[in-house]
Amino acid sequence: MTRDDLTGEPALWASLAASGVQLVAAFFLPWSDAQVAVINAVVLAAAGIWVAFATKSLDNGGSIKGAILGFAQAAISLAVTFGWDATPEQTAPLMTFIGLAVALFIRQTSKPRNAYDLAA
Repeated sequence: MTRDDLTGEPALWASLAASGVQLVAAFFLPWSDAQVAVINAVVLAAAGIWVAFATKSLDNGGSIKGAILGFAQAAISLAVTFGWDATPEQTAPLMTFIGLAVALFIRQTSKPRNAYDLAA
């Protein structure tokens, strides 16, 4: 399996993972519908990160920050759904920290384009 195989159809890979989670929950694990839904949200958020990294050359990395923050929010929801007793006063600074860390380590850079290149 090559990298192009995974970037070609991320929605299909995410759907396969989501249906796998539903299959396991239906036959093997006593998960509620809410737990399965949150797990699927995390799977889709992880797929969003993969797509953001795979397409960073198209948008100069701008979508990576949003994808990571979405994944972090889905992961916090997953933890709360499975019993983590966190208050909004605790999760808000956690998301702030994650947002600042992402902004520090993943910088969107852009360079000006030559006017002659734009006209051509």
